[in-house]
Amino acid sequence: MANPKLDWRAIVADEMLRHPNMTPADLHKLVYQAVHGGNHLLCNPQRFRAALRAEWNALQGTAVRLDALQCIHPNGKTARLHLSPCKARGCDIEALTAFLISQPHKTAGTEDLVAAWNELRRLAGAGRIPFSELALSFSPDREIGHHSASYGSASYRIVHDLTDPITQEKLCQLGLQA
Repeated sequence: MANPKLDWRAIVADEMLRHPNMTPADLHKLVYQAVHGGNHLLCNPQRFRAALRAEWNALQGTAVRLDALQCIHPNGKTARLHLSPCKARGCDIEALTAFLISQPHKTAGTEDLVAAWNELRRLAGAGRIPFSELALSFSPDREIGHHSASYGSASYRIVHDLTDPITQEKLCQLGLQA
């Protein structure tokens, strides 16, 4: 069941606070990840592990004010797990990697992505999010790429189901959730 306090408007507003210069392509990436998760990255666990390790090692060790978890879907399940706060809290990278790789894949289909994108286009048309409907007129099933240059720094991975008891337990063990 969706959290009545969490809707696409709130999700976009939170993302704009984190990345004020995000583009429609960045929003598309967020919605794609919200619906499909990180399935495309998890298909190759060795490459996933190596990329995560390299990104982790490149992170600065300074404290970060962001929450580690950023919910990115109105159903309250899918989240971005930001790596800087994890590293600042002393999270064990091997345990984190094992947890992320062990997640069940998300099963949403193209129709779910289209429905979410159409809702964002509706909100844009009504002036309820800071994008024009025209700017969001591209097909939501197009390929996603990297974030835009104006987006800013981003180091995260996707957690597929925050409501899953096993996920909640593992996040607690990692010190990322109470």
